[in-house]
Amino acid sequence: MDRAVKYYFNKDIKEKIRLTGGWKEAWLLILSDNQKVVFRHHSDITTSGGREIIMADNFEREKFFYDGVNKELGHICPEVYIVDGTREYYENAFQISEYIEGKKLSACFREDFDEQTKNNISYKIGEVTARINKIEIDKNHDYVKNRNSWEEYIANRLYERLAPLVKHNIIELDEVNKICENMRNKKAVHTLSFTHLDMRHSNMIYNNGDIFILDAENCEFGDPLHELATIDTAQESSDILMEGYKSVSPDIDLSSELYFYYKLERLGLVLDVFINEAPNEEAAQFYTKIFNGVKSCIL
Repeated sequence: MDRAVKYYFNKDIKEKIRLTGGWKEAWLLILSDNQKVVFRHHSDITTSGGREIIMADNFEREKFFYDGVNKELGHICPEVYIVDGTREYYENAFQISEYIEGKKLSACFREDFDEQTKNNISYKIGEVTARINKIEIDKNHDYVKNRNSWEEYIANRLYERLAPLVKHNIIELDEVNKICENMRNKKAVHTLSFTHLDMRHSNMIYNNGDIFILDAENCEFGDPLHELATIDTAQESSDILMEGYKSVSPDIDLSSELYFYYKLERLGLVLDVFINEAPNEEAAQFYTKIFNGVKSCIL
């Protein structure tokens, strides 16, 4: 860490503070000139569905997302200074980014805000989310140009999420195959939108009325309904948030059948976490009940 900072910034690290939350190791570094930066790193991983995640690529994708959002909407995401996957200066691929001052929005909702303030902020989150989803990636960009189709892409993700649940008797393999085949035959209206895919209060910083969006390592370029399904799965959607969203994108349709396919994909991801990665029987039972309800809307 010291070597990487010295090489890229020509500064020493005066203080290191471990940041909690999230699945990547993250540190707040205070440098010799008092500049504050965030150092995040992780080894490459393989998901339970067998997909390999290369962390350097993940960090570059996140940087692309932040750069695109900040260019279009102003400074609402951190600036990423460095992404390095060479392992020449550190043991893992790493990212060094701007440190955003403020308090986690999740803590503000628990400790600081009255109901009216919560409603105002929820409306603002809806607006910001819709504005992010209005940004589109170029169809010839490497992140999307080699996809067979968005629908095929999501069908493959559905299989990756749902197949590991078969051994836990949450879903049958023939149901998984039918859901994936049906998804391939759907047609999304928007397939190039910027989507954060983790727009939770814990991934936002509040500072004097302003909201900053962090932790976009799961970002995607596809259907805005996928974003809204993610927010709903995290139990953070609300009528007020959707009012804010529809003030920017009035034509969004949560009754679309695609929405339920996206939500099932998101629920599969959440269940994998609570069953396999961080076992929590109570949470697993809660999300299994929701999963079964969404599945019944599709099959």
